[in-house]
Amino acid sequence: MRRPEGFERPEAAEEAVRGEAPARRRRSWDRDLDPFRLDSAPSPRSSPGPTAGDAVEEPRRWALAAYAELDEEQPTAPVAPLEPAAHAGEGRGSHAQRVDRAWREAERAQRRTDREEAREARRDARTATRERRRQERAEVRRFTADARRRARTALLAAGGLALALLVLVGLVWSPLMAVREVRVEGAERLDPAVVQQALAGSVGQPIATVTEEAVAERLRAIPQIESFRVDVVPPSSVVVHLVERRPVAVAPGEGGEVVIDAAGVVLGGVDAETSALPRLDGIDLGSPEFEAVASMLVSVPPSVLEATERIEAPSPSDIRLALASGQSVRWGGAEDSRLKADVVEALLATQDPAVAVVLDVRAPEHPVVRGS
Repeated sequence: MRRPEGFERPEAAEEAVRGEAPARRRRSWDRDLDPFRLDSAPSPRSSPGPTAGDAVEEPRRWALAAYAELDEEQPTAPVAPLEPAAHAGEGRGSHAQRVDRAWREAERAQRRTDREEAREARRDARTATRERRRQERAEVRRFTADARRRARTALLAAGGLALALLVLVGLVWSPLMAVREVRVEGAERLDPAVVQQALAGSVGQPIATVTEEAVAERLRAIPQIESFRVDVVPPSSVVVHLVERRPVAVAPGEGGEVVIDAAGVVLGGVDAETSALPRLDGIDLGSPEFEAVASMLVSVPPSVLEATERIEAPSPSDIRLALASGQSVRWGGAEDSRLKADVVEALLATQDPAVAVVLDVRAPEHPVVRGS
């Protein structure tokens, strides 16, 4: 049998080992050198530790003695019968070789066990990591549920508003929402056709684009309109509510007599309805006298205006009314016009229209009735 490398020994040591008696060598092997007999090996606790000189030589001596005995026993070993090729290496070799093979097999088995345990540990670690991540995601979802619900609500609201806006824009600019009718309400002396003719340009345009500024621009040329209000009635109607100017007097104009309101705006010529209005006698439009008369005319009730035939104003503080019955009124200035109008109306109700009298209301708390 060939010794492994590192176990070659000198001839002197080999001869010394071979000269020992077989029984003594057997006892020495069984007692001290057999490293695989745990019951015969000296206890680490009872045996003294190796000295410094024996630390290197002792393992080598044991190995040399063991391999020497194996060499001597090899020739006397019975020849084993031939075995199949699959089991040719089993049971052969010395005791040390069998132990060495068993040791290597045990090491391989241990390595396989270690690899299996490592793979199992990695699988367990991956499973634990996935479970931890799943739990973390569940916790995040639980703690952010309110925020996600608010965000979802906000997104739905924004989407609804955007959709409604798109629908509204589509309807506004569609032909279904175009102006097809203009209605005029509140016209008493003004012909509604005049207003409809002025707003004819709005027909056909989107109803949402009809504004009061645009309507005012078109109605500015009609002096009878004092103010107005526009109502848009979907899908295709525009309603104009008018407040007409109130004619209060007849003033001389360039082409003849014209009807004016309290602001001095010319409303047109005199017709059957306005022919009974009082005439301004010697009062120029825009003068201080006219301003005082205009303030008075705003406060006078229609019954007094209908009974007045002529208005004179030598000065802003001396306004005089000539009634159709022949009676006259000393009005004075434009102050307290509302009270003066009430007093004049009450005095006319108590006087005989056939008697020409002068009603002095310059001091409305103390009116005076005098004969003419």
